Amino acid sequence: MNLVTFNPEQTLDRFFDTDRFFDFPRANLDHPTVLPKVNVTEKDEAFYLEAETPGFTEKDVSIEFHNGFLTLKGSREQGSEADKNDYSIQEFSRQSFERSFRLSDQINPETVSAELDQGILKVTLPKKEQAKPKKIEVKPAS
Repeated sequence: MNLVTFNPEQTLDRFFDTDRFFDFPRANLDHPTVLPKVNVTEKDEAFYLEAETPGFTEKDVSIEFHNGFLTLKGSREQGSEADKNDYSIQEFSRQSFERSFRLSDQINPETVSAELDQGILKVTLPKKEQAKPKKIEVKPAS
């Protein structure tokens, strides 16, 4: 008996593949890249970004803030090279993502923080203190 796998999603992807017509680079199917879904909210004190990162740990994810861009990156490997020979079918594989956001100049990059909670990456982007008027005391002439 032969075990044959059928992936209807991959078949449909090939059917609707327009990359070859527009000369876009092909995705590497051995190392798929996913874009995590995000929610962004704004409050008086900060912006809050939440990204879906199921299965990723703190060691798998990195965040950079540079030149007004916030970049979320993640990469993880399922299993080891030695385990690959034991599988008849292996659909879990290496996954990675990279997603960038242009941020307002209101963000204070020194106080950006992040945490990973049950597959949700939560990034807090505190706003800079707005320039407050400075009161100058007037003294009598001496």
